[in-house]
Amino acid sequence: MTARIEPIPPPFFSPYLDDQCNKINSKPVPWEGYQRAKLLSADELNLLKSLAKIPTAQRPTVYASSGAQYARLYIDLLRKLQRVDTVQAVLVSINDMLVSDPSSTIPLFHSLATKENPDDPYAPIVKCLAMEEEFVILTSLKILGVLIATDSREFPYNLTGTLLASLQGLLNGSRIPLWEVAAQVLSAVLGTKQFRLAVWEEEQCISGLVKMLKTTSNPQNQYWAVSCLWQLSFERIAAEGMNKRYDIVALLTGVAKAAVKEKVLRVIISTFRNLLTIAPSQSLPSFFTSKVLQFVITLQDRKWSDEDIPEDLSYLKSELSARLENLTTYDELISELDSGHLVWGPVHESEDFWKENAMRIGQESGGKAVKRLVELLKNSREPVVLAVAAHDLGFYIRYGGDKAKQIVTDLGGKTRVMELMTSQDPDTRYQALMCTQLLMSQHV
Repeated sequence: MTARIEPIPPPFFSPYLDDQCNKINSKPVPWEGYQRAKLLSADELNLLKSLAKIPTAQRPTVYASSGAQYARLYIDLLRKLQRVDTVQAVLVSINDMLVSDPSSTIPLFHSLATKENPDDPYAPIVKCLAMEEEFVILTSLKILGVLIATDSREFPYNLTGTLLASLQGLLNGSRIPLWEVAAQVLSAVLGTKQFRLAVWEEEQCISGLVKMLKTTSNPQNQYWAVSCLWQLSFERIAAEGMNKRYDIVALLTGVAKAAVKEKVLRVIISTFRNLLTIAPSQSLPSFFTSKVLQFVITLQDRKWSDEDIPEDLSYLKSELSARLENLTTYDELISELDSGHLVWGPVHESEDFWKENAMRIGQESGGKAVKRLVELLKNSREPVVLAVAAHDLGFYIRYGGDKAKQIVTDLGGKTRVMELMTSQDPDTRYQALMCTQLLMSQHV
């Protein structure tokens, strides 16, 4: 995958939405009543009635000659109409027009902005998101996704919040067909820098993607979710904060190890390459603790249909190997603490290591490592992390000097360790007991 995100109309896939469109397409619309109400002119009524008589397969010919008129008419109708059923019909007509011949019809909508309505075609479509009707919201979002992804102009900033609010509601909801439409729309708009920055600031859209990745084994949904994260990772601010905020490296490593589709692995590998290239210092600790290098090496033995995958794997192996060569045992511990993923291993279990490094751990960078251990004890919900953190604090208290106990106590570590003596996890309970004994002992 290249760093350039191409402005092409996204191939939306939603059997659920397609079925709803077909049902609405089969219902006649009494446009004559709208003419009597002066919401339609005689010419506009004739445009609508004449198109209704033409089979769908033949309509591109009509759009070739009169497409601009239909595009303007549909957007004007959305601006004026209030009835849900009629709005549904207009949205289906726009959708049909956009998919009939995208290269010809999409630009017709892009060119609708005027002095009087500078936010066209977007404002009337975004207005539909306020309607409390599922089909109207989903179809409006789909149309917006297609138009935004292919528009060289920026989307009106005053409409961005409404669009993202609608997307985040669906992405954090429980109905999968709705999530699927929202994820595809999000992926489409993330092709623009404007939306990558806006989505990163908004956060709730990303939390919906992360939630899905933690709970689904559906390859297509995994692909849509990771594609969004991949596009976000091109922005430095997102690449630098993504792992800290969402633990992305560990999450994607888990998804990749269980992935059954090449396209899921492809987009995860590309995301890893972005994170390592754009935000190495923020991402490397998790790359090491999640053992990404070992995983990359196993992936290199596979045969891939996508030629970008071997290249990305080679880059990851080379970069991670070079970084790992310069990593000392002490550095490994600091990286593991930074990642938040503590696991049992020699660096934790070696008494010689702690004899040599406990003083350094307590003093370097203002005692950052000790503060991090206490922070993990307070905030982590993973039994292994809690057990290892309590164990490490015990070693620090034993070999970190006269002030070690007081430092841990002042940071709130003593209170938290004593709480963990009643943990349901036996290993956490045992390590907390051992650490508490060292804290309470007069002689360490």
